[in-house]
Amino acid sequence: MDFGIQNQTDEQQQANKEPSNQNGNEGNKKQTGCCAFLTVEFYTPYFNVTETDVLQRIQGTFLPLRPDFLNLIRGNPDLWGPIWINATLIFMITAIANLRQIDEEKENQSFVISYVPQATALLYIIAFGTPIVLAAVMKFLGVDLSFFQTICLYGYSMSTLLPITILCYFQNELFLWLIIAYGFANSSLFLIINLKEELDKLQIQKKYIIIGIVVTMQLSLYLFYKLVFFSYVKE
Repeated sequence: MDFGIQNQTDEQQQANKEPSNQNGNEGNKKQTGCCAFLTVEFYTPYFNVTETDVLQRIQGTFLPLRPDFLNLIRGNPDLWGPIWINATLIFMITAIANLRQIDEEKENQSFVISYVPQATALLYIIAFGTPIVLAAVMKFLGVDLSFFQTICLYGYSMSTLLPITILCYFQNELFLWLIIAYGFANSSLFLIINLKEELDKLQIQKKYIIIGIVVTMQLSLYLFYKLVFFSYVKE
């Protein structure tokens, strides 16, 4: 009698497992299909971070000589940080640029809304377009780094612009160029040092190609940032 009950229980357990396995297989198909990137489920794992995780990663970008950031995100790259950083930058650019303009034009004080679409287009194209191009080049040259890891690494490197944007309120041209130079140097070092482990696996020519791309795109970002949003010099 007991033996028969045990067999029945096993059969019931097997029957219960089969639907679960089918659901799991269906989930895998959704994730690996040719149009998986068009589904919300495809991106859900890249928002699986806490506020503490995001703040810890932002803090790490201000310590560019520490090469452990990539190891920190390798198992759990996120898109939440890069999206939040750039959304905050859009708000800060609009606020600081308008405050500067109000200080200069005492008689004609108006809010310039055009900074919002300009900043949105510039920052999100750079924050996501640039690392995708960089990731494609690195894949071609043999670097074992995923698209999302590259986007995460590059997106967090833009957090250097947060304090720089606030400091751009002060209308001293020499001071502005100094902080832009700091941002360029900090973000470039941060990216290169964290990519060093992967770059050391490549031939020297390929290594310098990637370093050259990183330096060029960072220089373009910071020059564009300065000349587009904070180019006015107080007389």
